[in-house]
Amino acid sequence: MSVDTPRGTPAGARPGEVTYDHLVIPSHWRRSPASTPGEPNALFPSEDGASGQPDAMPLGPPSGAMTGPLLVGTTARAFAKLDDMIRLSAEEKAVIAARRDEAERALRAIFPPRCALPLVGVATIGSAGRDTMIRPLDEVDIFAVFSAANSAWKRFRWDSRDLVLCVRNAIGGERIQTIGSRGQALRIVYDAPPDVHLVPAFDHPRAGYVMPDRVGGWLPTRPERHLGWTADLGPRVISAVRLLKAWNRVCGSHLRSFHLEALAGQVLGGRGLNTRQGLAEVFRYMDEVGLRVADPADVGGDLSSYVRSEDLDVLGENVRFARLYSAKALAAEQAGDHGEAVALWGAVFGPEFPTFG
Repeated sequence: MSVDTPRGTPAGARPGEVTYDHLVIPSHWRRSPASTPGEPNALFPSEDGASGQPDAMPLGPPSGAMTGPLLVGTTARAFAKLDDMIRLSAEEKAVIAARRDEAERALRAIFPPRCALPLVGVATIGSAGRDTMIRPLDEVDIFAVFSAANSAWKRFRWDSRDLVLCVRNAIGGERIQTIGSRGQALRIVYDAPPDVHLVPAFDHPRAGYVMPDRVGGWLPTRPERHLGWTADLGPRVISAVRLLKAWNRVCGSHLRSFHLEALAGQVLGGRGLNTRQGLAEVFRYMDEVGLRVADPADVGGDLSSYVRSEDLDVLGENVRFARLYSAKALAAEQAGDHGEAVALWGAVFGPEFPTFG
């Protein structure tokens, strides 16, 4: 694989991090002059129930659990069926919405507008919010934004962990855990999946959003930018993202979910390739160029920095195999041999891939 071993962060340096004693806000993620805390935000549902989040894409007919080979007649149909099997159902999306609504009701009751730590809004973020999550549905990221008004910023500025503890104590929450690479969230465990990762953050008058890190500092985050960026990629790229996540799972889940999203978006955005062509192009890019990709919201640096050097050999082998077989599959499909194309893609995606017949 052509990727060099990702360089670690130099000792003592945490790129993109916000600290309270020296609050340095890079211009590329600073809040725009037209936006102020508490103003209507596309990230949060309005009072009439409308939301700035993109509508869910239409679902195909439910496929249910496979009890035997799923026979398909063309390569495109095989991919459509696989995407239908791995994407969340309407019922699962309703569960996610219910988790968000429950979190908002609880938090608004505890943190009303006139309290010392007023709630601004609650939103579903992460892959569940961007329609790139694949089954099984086991956890959901919920973003809880608090206003920096009423001296709340001064209260928590010196140690962001105090905000996490305050929210945990108020709601009787569960354990605190890492989210993403360095952030902190509350894990709220339910009797049945999905559990909730509740991510507290501040709606800061200059920075936009900042969330606690693991050592008392603050991390910039702009989930509304991620949401808009993903929606602009279009349904073909979003489908390719879900399929890449399925491939990653078959290969041992060495790559993080959002890293794959950003990589696919960088390679495929605006190119108009179909799903099979798009996947083959991503595999080619990963093999020739590597895994490095910048956060599309310009706040997180290189998203591949977590990849361990000991994983690169395994990743390289998996990527080279996927590149070789996907190229052969495209050639077979172009020649009209859909049986061969489906078999080759099945070697890439494993036994869950539909069978030609």
